[in-house]
Amino acid sequence: MPDADAARPPADPEDHPPAGTADPRTDGPGDAYAGALDHYTSPARRDWVKRVWEEPQLIGLLDRAVRAAARGTGGASRGPEPLRVLDVGCGTGVVLELLRRTPVLRDHGAPLLDYLGVDLDAALLAVAEQRLGDERSRFLRGDIRAGIPGAPQELYVSSGVPFSHLTRGELREVVTEALAAGRGTGAGTVLVIDVLGRYSLEWTSRWEQTRWEYAMSFFSTDREAGATPMSTYGGSELAELIEAAARDAGRTLSRLELVDRSIVVGRHTATGAYTPGLRDLRQLVNDLADPHTLVDPSALLLSDLDLPPAPEPVERFLATFIARWEELLAAAGRAAAALPAERVAAEAQPRLAEDLLAMEHEAQAGLGVGHSLTALVVAAPDG
Repeated sequence: MPDADAARPPADPEDHPPAGTADPRTDGPGDAYAGALDHYTSPARRDWVKRVWEEPQLIGLLDRAVRAAARGTGGASRGPEPLRVLDVGCGTGVVLELLRRTPVLRDHGAPLLDYLGVDLDAALLAVAEQRLGDERSRFLRGDIRAGIPGAPQELYVSSGVPFSHLTRGELREVVTEALAAGRGTGAGTVLVIDVLGRYSLEWTSRWEQTRWEYAMSFFSTDREAGATPMSTYGGSELAELIEAAARDAGRTLSRLELVDRSIVVGRHTATGAYTPGLRDLRQLVNDLADPHTLVDPSALLLSDLDLPPAPEPVERFLATFIARWEELLAAAGRAAAALPAERVAAEAQPRLAEDLLAMEHEAQAGLGVGHSLTALVVAAPDG
C-alpha cells in the first residue's frame, strides 16, 4: 500500500500521514509487512475459517459488485468490451482469484474483465504475475495516492483492508478521484472499499482511537512484523466519508451497502494483542469444524469480555449478537450431552461451527464491528 513520501496533506485535523519518509511496509528492521510473502503463500493461511466462513462472503459481495458494474454499462452481455477493474492493494492476486469464482463471471455470457492489480510490494506482485498474469490480467507497482492508473474504471475492488493505510483525508481524495473519473462517461462506477472496523472485538483497547499503530503479528511467518499507522471506521463514519466524496465528485450514489466481516473470527483473536483476555476464537472455531478435535464450549463464550463504551447502535448490536452466540453454544451443549465424545467431535461440533457461521453472516448491521468493514458503492451513470 501507499508509501509515506507520496502522502498528501491531511484534510482532517485528526489525520496524520504515516511517520517517516520510506515505505512503511518495506523499510528494513521493524518492517510492518515482514513475512507478508510467507503468509500469503502459506497453505496454513487458508484455514477452515478462511475457506468456508470468509471467502464465500467476499465472493458474494464481489458478485454483487460485478453485477452492478455490468448493469451500469449496459448489462452482463457487453459484447467485445471488457469490464475494467482496478484492484487496490492486490498483493498476490487473491481478489482476482475470488472474482473468477463469482457466479456472474462463471455464467455463460458473463462480461470479460480487463483487470489491473496495484500494490507497493514487488515480491507479492511477482507472485501474482507468475500465477495469474495474462493478456487481460496485469499487475503494477504503484501508490494509489499518487493518482489512479488507467482511470476511469467501471469497478474498483479491494480486500485485506488496504484503504486503512490511508488517512481519512487521503481516502476521501481517492474515492473522489475514482468517482470523478467516471463522470460524463455514460457508465456507472462501482467501488468495493475494505477497511478495518473500528469496534472489533479484536481491539477493544483501541475503540476510542480512529488511527493507531497496527501490527500484522498474525502473519504465518517466523519473521517479526513491526507496526504501521492504520485507520479504523465505524459504519456511519465510512458512509459519511463516501457520501462526501460523491458530493465532491458531482456523482449521485444509487447504492451504499456496508458489510461487517469476521466479527468473531478475525486474525487478531489469535494474537490477543489489543483486547485483554481475548481467547483465540478463530482457532477454536477451526477446531469445532475439525471432526477429530474436541472443544471446551466455555472457551467460546463472549460475555466475559469487558467491552468499553461505544455508540448506542454498536452496544445494542453486540449485546444481541453475544446473547444469540451463547444461546447457540448452550443449545449445542445440551444436544451433545447425550452423545459419546467421538460423535460430539465428528457431528455436533462441526454442525455448531456452521450454525455460528450462518448467524454471523445473517447478523449484518454494517456498524464496523468486524475485523473489516466493507462498503459496496454504486454511482449511477450520469450521461
